[in-house]
Amino acid sequence: MYEPNVVQGCDSMVGSIAIIAIIVTAFTTMLGLVKPADTVKYCGVIVGIAVVLVLVVSVFVGLWSSMSMWQKAVAAAVGICIWRVWWQQRQPRKKKNED
Repeated sequence: MYEPNVVQGCDSMVGSIAIIAIIVTAFTTMLGLVKPADTVKYCGVIVGIAVVLVLVVSVFVGLWSSMSMWQKAVAAAVGICIWRVWWQQRQPRKKKNED
């Protein structure tokens, strides 16, 4: 996939979610569920998280597009191995019947 399309798509999605969160914060302030002093803090946190998410995606897309094919294959293999180890650790262990 073309790099700017991925970043623009993520940017628009994160922006939409951030706008919805800010609107919900405004409604809860109007209804009296959130104090007006806390509203600025919540909006700042929402915007900060949105900026960080967009930056993280753009960095990862930039790194992925600059890698060669064998580096992508090694990264995918390492990811699969980590996932398998994590999955095996989450499986409940069978208890031996002690007689």
